[in-house]
Amino acid sequence: MPAEPASITYDETKVAIIIPLYNDEANIARALESAVAQKRPEGISFEVLVVDDRSQDSGPEIAEDYARRFDNVTFLRMEQNGGPAAARNRALQETDAGWFTPFDSDDIMLPERVAALFEKARSGEFDLVADNLLISSTSAPETVNRHLWPGKPAGDVPLTTELFVNRSYAAETERTELGFLKPLIRRGAVKCGPEPYQPDLRFGEDFELYARILADGAKAVLTDPEGYLFVVRDGSASHRQGAADHRKLALMGRKFLKRRGLAPAERAAFAGFTRYCEREWAAWTAIEAIRAKNPVGLLKAFTISGPASLHVAGNLLKAAGGKLSGRGHST
Repeated sequence: MPAEPASITYDETKVAIIIPLYNDEANIARALESAVAQKRPEGISFEVLVVDDRSQDSGPEIAEDYARRFDNVTFLRMEQNGGPAAARNRALQETDAGWFTPFDSDDIMLPERVAALFEKARSGEFDLVADNLLISSTSAPETVNRHLWPGKPAGDVPLTTELFVNRSYAAETERTELGFLKPLIRRGAVKCGPEPYQPDLRFGEDFELYARILADGAKAVLTDPEGYLFVVRDGSASHRQGAADHRKLALMGRKFLKRRGLAPAERAAFAGFTRYCEREWAAWTAIEAIRAKNPVGLLKAFTISGPASLHVAGNLLKAAGGKLSGRGHST
């Protein structure tokens, strides 16, 4: 079982709920209400840490008010906008909680949810426990439309590296990737110390962390829904990605492939993920170059990998005589 350096000691009876906040005055109170309403198992304490990432609306004032009214709510401010990964790292620097779970400011948790994950982690000696999320929308945030993984087998499913990676890319239905999970994580299972997230990632940061924890040998499980309502809204980060984001994901995949000790199935999963990200990197490089009327930039789309070059060439042939757009490229 992976372990933290001996010099770092965490309180295994404490759970931190981590909420990055950025320009979400409309939803932060709802998120905080559901966070402070979480029912605690006996002998366990909950902390709620809100990190404002330099918002320009009244969201920080709302969060500060909760911090004044609730002893277990802490409000923090980033010195400069750094994205959700950097904000979560900032929160984790401020707590000795032995467990943490990410929680988005526009989502909702039912009161028993975190306790249920913790009890399963404790009884099964798991390092990471995730539940199948409930997908809703901004128009009806408390109405469940479907599950994140609609076809998940009932009951507990071992969350292996192979399963997680293979179900985190090239999904036929948007928002079914397991990279969107919001698990409860034992901090001792994260080998990189008190700042587990890669701060330079603004897209795919959750995937990177979970994949790394699993590849390090963590014992993990994916269970049935316990009450996390994942509220899908327009304009979220996953709809704003471009070539630079997919480049980082492709380089991430290449880094995973350099790891020693990967089982053949794990290596195959990371190879498939990397090829997909390289194709997306090349496709978006071409799209952005064409939009900018930059022929030199377009040539760069053919330098990423052989399969990615063929992918771009196929897209250009399909778009011959028309205009290539971000929504029109194939994946």
